[in-house]
Amino acid sequence: MSSSNSQSPSSKMLHLQLRFLKINLAFFSLALLMTTWELWVPQTLFPQVPLFSWILALPTWSDWMTFGFMLISSAGMLGIVLGSVIFQVQNRELWQLCQRVCSGLFFWAFLISITFDQHRIQPWAYQFALGFLILMFLKPPRAIRVFRFFVISIYFYSAFSKCDLSFVQTLGRQLVEGLFLAIGISTEYWSDQTLSWIAASFPVAEFLIALGLLIPRTRQWAFWGAVSMHVCLIIAVGPWGLDHHQGVLIWNAYFILQDCFLFHKRFNGVPVLKKKGPADSNSINTDQSISFKSVVGWERAVMVIAWFAMLAPLFEPTGYYDHWPAWGLYASHHDRVTLLIDEDAKLDLPSSLRPFVGPPEPFSRWCRVRVDRWSLAELGVPVYPQARFQLGVAIAVGRTLEHEKQKSNDLPQIKLLLEGAANRLTGKRKMNDYTGLKQVEKLTNRFWFNALPRQFEIDEESNLFD
Repeated sequence: MSSSNSQSPSSKMLHLQLRFLKINLAFFSLALLMTTWELWVPQTLFPQVPLFSWILALPTWSDWMTFGFMLISSAGMLGIVLGSVIFQVQNRELWQLCQRVCSGLFFWAFLISITFDQHRIQPWAYQFALGFLILMFLKPPRAIRVFRFFVISIYFYSAFSKCDLSFVQTLGRQLVEGLFLAIGISTEYWSDQTLSWIAASFPVAEFLIALGLLIPRTRQWAFWGAVSMHVCLIIAVGPWGLDHHQGVLIWNAYFILQDCFLFHKRFNGVPVLKKKGPADSNSINTDQSISFKSVVGWERAVMVIAWFAMLAPLFEPTGYYDHWPAWGLYASHHDRVTLLIDEDAKLDLPSSLRPFVGPPEPFSRWCRVRVDRWSLAELGVPVYPQARFQLGVAIAVGRTLEHEKQKSNDLPQIKLLLEGAANRLTGKRKMNDYTGLKQVEKLTNRFWFNALPRQFEIDEESNLFD
């Protein structure tokens, strides 16, 4: 009798759930990699800021290699999982080994890729790299349970990152306006208090979703709440509302399917394989445990990585962990960098950058460069919010201007406004300004990781395949 026929109904449902999660992860990984491909290859469209300073001297051809490995491993995992379903494979160990090789390849390619450019620490890519390890390396009962905790932690930390006045006053309001705009309701005459109360309900709802998903008795209510939240986000940031880039819409669509496979009652009640006898019972409990006592080898390493990913975001408020790996999604409390350039220097910028330079304030010669819009337009991804990365982008622009003005002794061409993290209760920030490239470059010594950009010259007729 084949192994597929000897499995109990509960075992079949468990493996079916795991296959759906793997297929969903691999498919959307491919979709988002292809949507944002310009971010992952050598490019001169937007400054690159490596994670370590010694990488500045390394060639960029390795970007093609890491991007290729991520694509191949995603496609490989998708093909292997689909193939195991279609062809009813008998040798599960061989197919499981192939899946582990692909997931490990994706994880290491992602790690190498982000060392060459911090901009690639996109939250979806980080989530997928960890998700592949959890689902491919851990045994089915444990994989489902750890992955469930991982997803719940994303909702929890995302909600916590929005619990401040700055979110209610800025990004939260924008989401409210985008949501009601998409359904044809104008908020133009609504009071600030009304908009603020609605914005404040977002993190509260997300907290309740995280708590509800954690408790089996309330999991179905929380599941439908999570699906509704992602649908509302798609409406708010989609073409009907704020018209954000399609990558955000694809990621929210992934979350909807992921939650269906992970939390819906059809899968929520999947029991662990049950056999008779106390020895077998202990083995079953061991297979679904999320502690370190019952795991060895590669499983132990993956468990360490998973628990690190779930606990490290606690250090984000202290400044010792980055915002996006801590799931600070749509959060606005973090430190901010605003790049300003001299009005006369605008004409010295490449034509591809000029549309993102605003007009000067009254009685001022400084114009704001919208780095966030520049990133979306050129690479199709939001700019990495960490101050050290945005400082590197500012230095790259400043060096471009200085190169144009190298034979003159004009006034400083750039100015930087560095705002500290907002007080969660008052929204107030400490702000310092730095004028001139030399002052700005000195700020790089403040950070543990590198804040200097690669040599950057915008190619007006950039063609990555030349």
